[in-house]
Amino acid sequence: MKSNKEKKTASGRFNSLGVSVILAVITFAVFANSLSNDFVFDDESVVVGDETITSLSNIPKYFTGELGFHKVIGRYYRPIVSATYALDYSIWGLKPFGFHLTNVLIHVINALLLFALLKLIFESSSSKFKDYAILIGTLTFALHPIHTEAVAWVSGRTDSLSCTFFFAAFIYYLKYSRPDGNRNSNLVFGLLFYLLALLSKEMAITIPAVIILFDLIINRMSIKQMISERSKVYAAFIILSVIYLVLRWAVLKDVPQRESYFYFYGKDSATAFFTMFQTLPFYFKLAVFPVGMLYHYGGYLPYVNSISEPSVIFAAGFVIVVAFIIYYLYKRFPMVSYSLIFFFLTLLPVLNIVPTMNFMGDRFLYIPSLFLSLSLTAIAIKYYTKENVKLIYALSGILLFVFGFMTVSRNADWKTNDELFLSAEGKPGSVLYVNIGNIYANKGDYKTAEGYYRLAIDLNVPSVLAYNNLGKIFMVNSNYDSAYFYIHKAHMLDTLSPEPMHTLAALFARFDRLPEAIHWLERVQKVSPNYMNSEQMLSELKLKQETNPVQPDPRMLLDPKSLSRIAELESSSYTNYSAKKYDEAIKDLKMLIEMNPSGSKGYYNNMGMCYFDGGKIDDAISSFDMSVKADPKFSTGYNNLGQAYEKKGDKVKAIEFFKKALEADPNNTAAKDNLNRLQ
Repeated sequence: MKSNKEKKTASGRFNSLGVSVILAVITFAVFANSLSNDFVFDDESVVVGDETITSLSNIPKYFTGELGFHKVIGRYYRPIVSATYALDYSIWGLKPFGFHLTNVLIHVINALLLFALLKLIFESSSSKFKDYAILIGTLTFALHPIHTEAVAWVSGRTDSLSCTFFFAAFIYYLKYSRPDGNRNSNLVFGLLFYLLALLSKEMAITIPAVIILFDLIINRMSIKQMISERSKVYAAFIILSVIYLVLRWAVLKDVPQRESYFYFYGKDSATAFFTMFQTLPFYFKLAVFPVGMLYHYGGYLPYVNSISEPSVIFAAGFVIVVAFIIYYLYKRFPMVSYSLIFFFLTLLPVLNIVPTMNFMGDRFLYIPSLFLSLSLTAIAIKYYTKENVKLIYALSGILLFVFGFMTVSRNADWKTNDELFLSAEGKPGSVLYVNIGNIYANKGDYKTAEGYYRLAIDLNVPSVLAYNNLGKIFMVNSNYDSAYFYIHKAHMLDTLSPEPMHTLAALFARFDRLPEAIHWLERVQKVSPNYMNSEQMLSELKLKQETNPVQPDPRMLLDPKSLSRIAELESSSYTNYSAKKYDEAIKDLKMLIEMNPSGSKGYYNNMGMCYFDGGKIDDAISSFDMSVKADPKFSTGYNNLGQAYEKKGDKVKAIEFFKKALEADPNNTAAKDNLNRLQ
């Protein structure tokens, strides 16, 4: 009598344990070069700058919301991820190797879970090629270059860890669906892993829809059958979703919403919808043909607000074709039909239906990319014959080799900040431009850096760092008025960001306006204690003020309530201006001039911008004129006057004021460009 092992060999099936080991080794090997990577990009704030991960005793506080992601980047609730960072720190300290090792191991676990998941999904297949097809499908996921962001970047862990529990929940639901085994315990584990997935990242919220559609399309259950046999189970998953959302709301309800960080802040709903709609074919291309990956996509695709735009028309055609394929294959090839629906369904949470800070991200495809593994496995099983098996092996071998090579290469791009940032040079993007500008600024090439910061601003994607860092360039060159203008604009984009406040403090301290510098440092302490060593800087300036008192700025004589009201009006005026509510913005600015005369040059200038954009050129000229009367060295005001006169058709006056702008600030590149254009 043959042993079980011999039977499996005779039927062309694999030994699961042996294949799992091989799968784990291959996956680990392909991502092994990421282990030497540094902390890069957001790691510096999310991991390195988060002092709470230094103590395991803080882990319960991540779940209660006392500590966590929302303290760094807004309304995010991902306590499981924060807990893993604390565990990493307890073992490795702040050595990046340990954090990267965890990321790679999570991806290895996900590959093994997918192997188990695919075996369950295709267990009814009688094909002798089934195990080979499942291995090909699993390796496609394991080696896919699109996953480098989630694996090679420590902060990308949110997506891979959420996927771990997503796969586990799916597996236990499929086990629950089988008539044999302990159904109740499988359901409990399925719900538990679903909750853990949600506590790792919000996009796991699609699991209830994923399992319902699986029953409908793959298990071929009728609606009536689903209601009678599974309604309570579906209800359990949906109720758990509601419980999570309520918990998330309770934890974050008092956290300030940093709306100015939303990608479509100040844009109408049509712009948000059509701009995101054009990403669908782009996402699909990245999932199937992962060329042109970027670490950040802000500003990469233009804002569009009409269905008549070519990119929207193309996206609409793409969606129609895919919808037809889904419909056509629904009965003929249900697994491919389901996989396509799975792709778009699991993308929904990151399409800015609910506003987010991000436009696109390679890491957002970590879970949706499962569709490719499902499709390839199903296709390989369906079309396997003795005659074409060599062709299947050859094509899959080429695909896996190319994917593996691309992944190893892309891992290297994430090694250091400089390598990562320069990997996107030549491609448009607000964050891309800012980070490349930072590289040149750190080298002392301020002119090139300024050019990149202005390119970022020109994309019309609100960027705190673009304005702030441009202000720093002017500060280094001792052009304080221009520096203040750009840094303060950065502050108005996000009044809770410590970076512009810290830079404003440095600006005022640079020319001994100590009360203002102290004021901004005290505000930094309220939102981010000891940000960039601000506590020590504050102590030193207070001591300096005591030993060398100076006349305080009039603004500093205002009471805290007035200061708060000024901040509210400044924020409101910018919001109204961005929303093209110019009359309301002007009303806010007039109130600000009365409350805070010391800031009148900026307020008059902003009022002029409202009039200018609203087509009231004479009123704009009057306002810009008031701004330069308030500060005769206000280069930006002169430049705006020149633009207003140019708009009016008075070329002589325009040239005159562009020259005055350059007299006040010889490095005002906007004025230079305007003058060169007219002369």
